[in-house]
Amino acid sequence: AQDVRKQLVTIMDRYKLDLISGGRNYKIICKAITAGYFTNASKKDPQEGFRTLVDQNPVYIHPSSALFNKNPEYVIYHELVLTSKEYMRNVMEIDAKW
Repeated sequence: AQDVRKQLVTIMDRYKLDLISGGRNYKIICKAITAGYFTNASKKDPQEGFRTLVDQNPVYIHPSSALFNKNPEYVIYHELVLTSKEYMRNVMEIDAKW
């Protein structure tokens, strides 16, 4: 984690950007992740699971996820794993306005 922070600080310094902490405001981090992974957004499908926003493929929250039995309307995922179904792993609930 410290190596990643050092890399980010170096990049911020190179482009003369201010380094500002979000403190405990995790919404800022969630918005940043959403901005970077917007192509991995999915919307709840009324029939079953989710549909990716980019190509409308059916996807499902992986059973090991903390969001597995929740019903978020929109999510961002990091990766897809194909088994009997295509599962989203590393899932985060997002706000549609982001």
